[in-house]
Order: sequence, then C-alpha cells, then structure tokens
Amino acid sequence: MIPECFSAYRSFIPMLEEVAEWSLLRKWSLSEVYRVTLKSGDTRIMKWGGKEMAVESAIYQQLVYPLEIKSPYIYDFFEGDNSAVMIMEDAGIENLEQRPEPEYFLEAARELARLREKASEKLEITIPSSIIRSYTVSDEHFLALLDDLIRSHHFSENRTLSSLRETFPSELKKLYQAIPLTLVHHDYHAKNLLIQGEHILPIDWSIAYLSPHLGDLYCLITEAHAWCNLSKDHILSAYINESRTDLSLEQLNWQLRIGGLCWLIKTLRWLVYGGTDTIPGSEAWIPDLMNDLESLAEESI
Repeated sequence: MIPECFSAYRSFIPMLEEVAEWSLLRKWSLSEVYRVTLKSGDTRIMKWGGKEMAVESAIYQQLVYPLEIKSPYIYDFFEGDNSAVMIMEDAGIENLEQRPEPEYFLEAARELARLREKASEKLEITIPSSIIRSYTVSDEHFLALLDDLIRSHHFSENRTLSSLRETFPSELKKLYQAIPLTLVHHDYHAKNLLIQGEHILPIDWSIAYLSPHLGDLYCLITEAHAWCNLSKDHILSAYINESRTDLSLEQLNWQLRIGGLCWLIKTLRWLVYGGTDTIPGSEAWIPDLMNDLESLAEESI
C-alpha cells in the first residue's frame, strides 16, 4: 500500500505502482523516508519532504553535485504543493549507528577533511556567486540566531548566552577572516554516515549550507565517544593527517570550539522556534545541548 504522503504523486510517478515492498526508515511530521523494493527486485530510497524539508534536491543540484562531493545519486525529483519527493540510489544498508566501530569513525573524520577541502577549492570556480550568497550562513547570521535564543522564553535569563554575546563576535569574525567558506553538512552524525566497504558516504544533505565552521567535526567527535568510546584525540589526529593544509592541533582545537558553538546555536535556535514540532521527542534534547554549549563557552573564554 502506497503511504499517504506519496498518494498525491501517484498520477505522475509511475514507479509508485511498481513498488512491491515499503520499508519505513524515518517518519517525522515533515519528512518520511522509505527503502522500497521494486517488482524487478531493485531497491530505491524514496523521500518525501514537506515545507522547509522539501529543498534537499536543490541542495544536491546546486551545491553537492557541482562540488563533486560523494553522495547518493538522485534518479528523479517531483515537486507538489508545499512538498517534494526524491527517488534516490540505495547506497547502503549499514550506517555507523548499526556498526559503530572505531575505524569507521576515523574514516568519517578523514572523509570530512577531504570533502571540506574539495568544497573550498571548487566553490568560487564552480558555483555562481548568487548561489553562494543564497547558501552562505554569515557570522552576523549566527549572532542573530544567538540573539533569538537570548530572547526566547527558554533562555531569557541564561547568563552563559548573555556572556557569550559579548565574547563570541570577535571569535566569529576571526574565524570568517582566517578560514575559507566550505560545505557544512550540519547533521554529520552516525545515522547519516553509510558504510561502503572501507569507505564512508555521507547522506541526507537536506540542511547543508556554506560556512567556514567545523561543527561537523564537533558532532562526529561527540558521536564517536558515545557509540564506541573513541577519544577526541584519535578523531583529531585522523582529521589532521588527512588534511592537506598546514594545521596545528592548537588551531584545530580552536576551530572545533567555535564550530561546536555555531552548530549548537543554530540547532538550539531551530528546536526552540518550531523544530520540536517537527521531530517527536526532540524537546528532551534541549537540556543536554545547552549543557554542551555552556561547556564550550567556558572553554572559549
């Protein structure tokens, strides 16, 4: 039986009638993802996105593919009223959540170093300036997100955020002056890192954007510790060894702190202003994320 979210597309996606089996991978209010088995025996990934979750195909077409970032192939894309459907390559069954082995997390760090350098090298020669502007999240934007958090009812009296508002602007400015723009995945977590032999394939670029910050590495370090107790130092070593830039451990740790703060500010702002309605149970994430932000803010002082 065709899931309800795809029913509006039935008349112009003939493949829907060829599906022999639907296997649900994710179901949120604005996003549903299925692995489908066709009558031929072939498999595909079908993704439905509503409202802001309907932009993923544009990100692939305007950023990920032109920058030659490893990613699943999109066979087709269909737009409806306030929603969209993508039919994608089934690029693998196991992710790092299912096989949380240290070597895979280390390879994910190396893959991140490679994709960031490739994106920064190709960005201005491959992507039109209008597209770059539309996907760039500036330092001023991160400060505006921080201001939104300070004004929210959740954090209106939070001293850490108020103190961070005084110290963070100069750190952000320094980051944006010193490090070139590159592609930020913003959800570089174990569930979105597929295992392909000895390699890692990042998937789900639906909230990617352009910025110099290293929030993706911050997320990977957090996940590696949680899933297999792999140390931060091991991840940083793998990243530095793969990087072709002259990067010291001190510089990387500084970038990591600022990137973590950027990621946490953007994620908390999204949760507080409606994200908890999109992902069931995500309200419970807020206290832990805020604790992480407070810890990083103290390190940065």
